Amino acid sequence: MTRTPADWLKDFDAHLTQVVAQAQVPGAAACVTWGGEVVYQRGLGWRDREARLPAGPGTVFGLASLSKSFTALAALVLESQGLWSLDDPVSVHLPEFGYLGLGSDAEPVRLWHMLSHTTGVPPLRALDYALRPDQVGDAAHAHYARRIDDDPDVSSYDALMAYMRAGERQPLNRPGKVVSYSNECVALVGAAIERVTGRPFPEVLGAAVLGPLDMSSTTFDVAEARSGGDHAVLYTRTPDGVVRSPAWSRAPAYLGTGMLKSSASDLGKYLSFMAAGDGAALGLTPERMAQLTTARAWSQPGGGYALGWSVRSHGDATIVRHGGSLKGVATCQGFVPELGLGVAVLMNLDGAPALRAWHGAVNLALGEAVDAPPYGAGHEPLWAGPSAVEAELGPYAGVYSSGEPWGRLELVPQPYLDAGAGTPGDEADGSYLVAYSGDDRERIGRVALLPEAEEEGTLEFVIVGDQGAWDAGRFHLDATGRPFAVQHGQRWYDREGP
Repeated sequence: MTRTPADWLKDFDAHLTQVVAQAQVPGAAACVTWGGEVVYQRGLGWRDREARLPAGPGTVFGLASLSKSFTALAALVLESQGLWSLDDPVSVHLPEFGYLGLGSDAEPVRLWHMLSHTTGVPPLRALDYALRPDQVGDAAHAHYARRIDDDPDVSSYDALMAYMRAGERQPLNRPGKVVSYSNECVALVGAAIERVTGRPFPEVLGAAVLGPLDMSSTTFDVAEARSGGDHAVLYTRTPDGVVRSPAWSRAPAYLGTGMLKSSASDLGKYLSFMAAGDGAALGLTPERMAQLTTARAWSQPGGGYALGWSVRSHGDATIVRHGGSLKGVATCQGFVPELGLGVAVLMNLDGAPALRAWHGAVNLALGEAVDAPPYGAGHEPLWAGPSAVEAELGPYAGVYSSGEPWGRLELVPQPYLDAGAGTPGDEADGSYLVAYSGDDRERIGRVALLPEAEEEGTLEFVIVGDQGAWDAGRFHLDATGRPFAVQHGQRWYDREGP
């Protein structure tokens, strides 16, 4: 059952207010569009906490990976203008591009592979290298200082391609087969756009997308974002609490993958255009627009990754969304085309629950509980009696890593205890897997295996936390049924050890 905004916007406003307060987010802004009209926009908290300057719908925040959908849309506009085809091999436009052991004349890496994270390029550390220099001297740098003297140079498109040609890790698969999130590959679409147009990527995006949609506060340039005065100061969470951390990430080779800045009011215009789907404002046909939301490969139970967007079926509705995260940035935007609904949430604290706030609006519009998680609340963990624990869970336990500094998933068997049945350490009737994420081993929930997988040789799962199932993935199994890798959070994680 769907409801009109008049029925649920008050509930969404209360939900958003609660999420921001509970997470100690300094400042946030949100907008909701319906049928091409902005029906809600609001700022919460402070764009500058210390100066007590309030955030508003026009406050410019970082977008982080929301930038990817803009890059994909610009690439589609260039295709409509006859400048290229998204089916072109990348090497046609970037002869320097390559990854050791990947691609051939018969199966080249194509532009649409780059925009859908299906190139076969594995997760790389390059973005971490690119972001470090900008943060030296920042207020939060002392908490996370790392040596940068030996980092490879990835400060330009040419340097990034040279780094990738060396082949840091083995490729994952042939192009077009599996999703593994690659900031590097989307970033290089920006380089290809510069080659095919002969103009800087920001200029092309402005002419192709931002100008026609009247998105006047959307920019890559930090100085321009600050020039109007209404911009968010960045904050990060440290052992000392939430601290002011004003140095923006710049990474010039990564513009198209994560460096846009914008406001909730500008994103309202963008999402109205996307939810309508007709493409008229940019001279695109509905058929060409549909390419943006056509999933190219699996990325989550019931869904896949398209071109700059994650797409998932939810009953009779299609949920199209993308999140973003950088230091001082947590964002989520998306739309439900069947409803003409668009929602954007922007926050100036990394790790803040922008997705949880965003999903509340979608839930309410669909007639569901505001806090219903994406994968439902009713999944039970796989568990059995003690004699069956090893047989059922043993193959899946272990450490899986992507090679990135943040890319670690550890699955550990734990005793299964019903509420009130005992205390940790007591004998129990079974066992289940607890998932820990990142180098700091943050406990994110228990693993629940799903009964059916879309592809042979895989096994899907969700991770059930205190507030339901907000994470998901799938195991890749060898001939004996033992996992050798995991896809989690749209990234590929190799299993460590035997």
